[in-house]
Amino acid sequence: GIRSKAMAATRYRPASLGVFCLALVASACYVSSLSPAKTIVGSNPAGVVGQRLGGMARNVAVGSFFGSSAGSEKRLLVLGGSGFVGRQVCKYAVEQGFKVTSLSRRGENPLPNDPSLQQVEWVQGNALEKDTVLSLVKDADAVVHAMGLLFDINSGLTNLNLVVSGSRSMPDSESTYDNITRKTAEILLQCIKSNNWMGSDMPVAFVSAAEAGWPDMKYGPEVEGIAPDWLKRYLSAKRSVEDLMSASTNSIRPIIYRPSLIWNWGKLDVLPIIPIFNLANALGVPFVDKTVRVETLAKAIVEGIKDNGVKGVQRFPEMESLAANI
Repeated sequence: GIRSKAMAATRYRPASLGVFCLALVASACYVSSLSPAKTIVGSNPAGVVGQRLGGMARNVAVGSFFGSSAGSEKRLLVLGGSGFVGRQVCKYAVEQGFKVTSLSRRGENPLPNDPSLQQVEWVQGNALEKDTVLSLVKDADAVVHAMGLLFDINSGLTNLNLVVSGSRSMPDSESTYDNITRKTAEILLQCIKSNNWMGSDMPVAFVSAAEAGWPDMKYGPEVEGIAPDWLKRYLSAKRSVEDLMSASTNSIRPIIYRPSLIWNWGKLDVLPIIPIFNLANALGVPFVDKTVRVETLAKAIVEGIKDNGVKGVQRFPEMESLAANI
């Protein structure tokens, strides 16, 4: 039995409201200073990636996670599999031949009529409980950490989760950014290390945020300097996980996805903002990344796990490239 009390919202999406307000003001100031010929695409230079992740390699095609044996089935564990991103990861992973297990606070299939999601093992449990995570990690070949929440219990904005959360989850007393993001990832990595008796590099994908890269972007530190406290804590938790993963390369193959706004046509709360973010990015605003469809992100996650050459930070150009392979 790995049943436990409900944990907080396990659906991830970047801090769209706070980022939008900051980016809109800062973008207007920045664009007004641009010369007509200047355009910055927004893809992180390889040197900057090396600064945050200890020089880890980017995407180098060196083979498939499935190996050469036909019909080999790999087992994927998705933390937060019932969330907005997690359910799409589960769906595409099943379609790519994975045997998928989801751990979430509800332990329920969010789309019971979806044939692919019907093949997922839905487990109810608390990712803050090490024994629960260890019992699932020992049977996994790869893991995706897709947990998170936009407004934590200390943000003063918890009721907004009813609007922005795809799973309509509400935070409980444990629902801090540190608990839901950093501590769950730390427990996961501890379990992987303790169970990694063969010494293989388990693929571990983490859904971070484009804004986690602000310290390495032009004007990024200045933008973050005027950000509200809850957004700073949100990004601090994301960066802490990135650092934990970069320090664990002896036991995992870390794949860190940094999407900006994640959307689909059903996310009415962010659709009006999408063109603004994309325009700012197209105009060369260095601290605003192009938005990413949830389908693109999920496909990129699955493809990144499949391809042994994928590691390190993946921004929107890399995500789009990886997703095109599925």
